[in-house]
Amino acid sequence: PILDAAQQMGALPLPAGCAVDKVAMVAALQALKPKADAVHAISVPKTVIAGYWDFRYSENPGSAFGFFRNVGGARNLLFGIGILCLGIIGFWLHKLPGAAPWLGAKLGLLAGGAIGNMLDRAMYSKVTDFILWKVTTKNHVYEWPIFNIADAALVIGVALILIDRPRDPALHEGDSAPADKGSPAEQPA
Repeated sequence: PILDAAQQMGALPLPAGCAVDKVAMVAALQALKPKADAVHAISVPKTVIAGYWDFRYSENPGSAFGFFRNVGGARNLLFGIGILCLGIIGFWLHKLPGAAPWLGAKLGLLAGGAIGNMLDRAMYSKVTDFILWKVTTKNHVYEWPIFNIADAALVIGVALILIDRPRDPALHEGDSAPADKGSPAEQPA
């Protein structure tokens, strides 16, 4: 086959992540974006779980979770970082053994999230964020920065790679640690 198992698993989440991100963005634009003729043009949040989760429209010229929002040249810098990261992910996918399909899927999540945000930056000079998680206490509301599906794919991909790193043999293939030869009693004299 043209692609081995790991590369095939990486190829699945990439277009799926991009497609889900784009469909969700269109839905957020239609349902949440303030109308151009609105007096104050403030997005009215839609509550999913009261006190914990809202959908709220936000335009973000920065990176994930609104970082670099007001930094000049951030769009070009982030686009360049995205291209570099995609190159690294592509190289890693190419080098993966076919026996590492789940690592391929995690890398596909990373690539799908990166491409989703890069497309938005290239086409609109910003990304559309709309997912707001928060914790409401008696005296205060603590809000996580608003994010989108592509940001979530990036974070989930990185988290899964980090969580599985200790037990994923594909991540240790190049390690120079000697192979386990068994206990001293099992070794020949």
